[in-house]
Amino acid sequence: MKHAYLIIAHGELPVLETLLSMLDDERNDVYLHVDKRAHDLFSRISFFKMKKAGFYILQNPVKVFWGDISQVKVEYLLFQAAFLNGPYAYYHLLSGVDLPIQRQDYIHAFFQENGGKEFVGFWQDEAHRRDLDRKISRYYLFTERVKGGNTFLHSASSFSRNIVLSLQKISWYRRYHELEFKKGPNWVSVTQAFVEYLIERRNFVLKRFRYTLCPDEIFLQTILWNSPFRSNVYSLEDAETSCMREIDWKRGRPYVWKDTDCEELFRSDKLFARKFSSANPGLIGRIRKHYSE
Repeated sequence: MKHAYLIIAHGELPVLETLLSMLDDERNDVYLHVDKRAHDLFSRISFFKMKKAGFYILQNPVKVFWGDISQVKVEYLLFQAAFLNGPYAYYHLLSGVDLPIQRQDYIHAFFQENGGKEFVGFWQDEAHRRDLDRKISRYYLFTERVKGGNTFLHSASSFSRNIVLSLQKISWYRRYHELEFKKGPNWVSVTQAFVEYLIERRNFVLKRFRYTLCPDEIFLQTILWNSPFRSNVYSLEDAETSCMREIDWKRGRPYVWKDTDCEELFRSDKLFARKFSSANPGLIGRIRKHYSE
């Protein structure tokens, strides 16, 4: 079966075009969501043509906000759009500033060899467990206005949000934990069977995670952990190994790869890497050339 690539983009046209060109393989279909506010990007990428892969741009995009349930909604839009055209061997969720760091033959052979595994990362250290508890145990309001936007609305929302959070802290209020919650990178590669399972639980997810902070890093891990698919997780020891993404959280949040990091990426055994910037065109060009030959 073919593979489905689900891409969430909001800028960085040169990186996105490179990503699309590297995925242009007859064994792939690509589904792209461009943030509703990124009018110029949507207009320009609409002219991009795939020679071999199927290419589908979602025509009714939504506005995506950091830390907000909109992140979850757009992932569901992509999963559902691809699922309707499936089945696929794997569904790969990528951002528009990710790139493959292996050739397509290697990627397809890897997933064929490890067929049935779920490539989902879990952050299970103490610091992440505390952060997870903070995000799921209280109601976070106005998350769509946490960053940027109208100054007055941002200030008013922040004030109201902090008042509500303070009242929850003072009263020792905690939301009911009906599941064992987990957290990890939201960039994953998952099977047809798990995507069907995830879509069936869409209504529950959108209701339970609506007022959760950064639910995109929690909902999929939680659903997977509390399902029969837990035993199929590729690795519970290391999040980046399990999702097969080269992501550097030590030098950034995450670190943006520079031209000087090229050899490090070439040595990686991961399949994809993030994050890249058009400010480093030399690196992007070398990766495209190296893995597209």
